[in-house]
Amino acid sequence: MEYSDSVAFVRLNAEEGEGAQLFRQLGLPGHPSYVIFSTEGQETFRAFGIVDVARLQSAIEEALR
Repeated sequence: MEYSDSVAFVRLNAEEGEGAQLFRQLGLPGHPSYVIFSTEGQETFRAFGIVDVARLQSAIEEALR
């Protein structure tokens, strides 16, 4: 499924610059970490490690509602 018109994906390195700062702020343990926010800025999903694509798609679609 294509989300480029409605979702902004951000990829950050947990060990460098802005990425390290944001990982600390969000309390993320490292790579890979996934956090999804609704259009209102509320966190709607958080996962660590390998996550099934279908689970991520479902979480994105839920955040867009």
